[in-house]
Amino acid sequence: MVHPTYHTRAVTPAAILTQSLQRRRLARLAEALAPHGIWARVIDDSLPFLRVSNPRSEFAVEDVACERREHGYVFVTSFGMYLGDCDDLDRSVERTARLLGVELS
Repeated sequence: MVHPTYHTRAVTPAAILTQSLQRRRLARLAEALAPHGIWARVIDDSLPFLRVSNPRSEFAVEDVACERREHGYVFVTSFGMYLGDCDDLDRSVERTARLLGVELS
């Protein structure tokens, strides 16, 4: 009997560490968004991302990724809009809320 062969890309320890750091940063953003009534959930895909949504609108949903840039990690939307540095959660929360149509108090 012949068994099918599946070719998968080898996952290096560095890639696992990077994904773990990205997941941690996304989880911190999710925690910062929660007090403002914004729903956020980390999705574990080939690269983790954060699905954010305004519970008052079925259409206000966006996926946020954590990307490495020249001077550190940043949050960006699925269409490439910069939301803020991972170290500046206040700015990232403000921009995410504005994107989703949520007024911050």
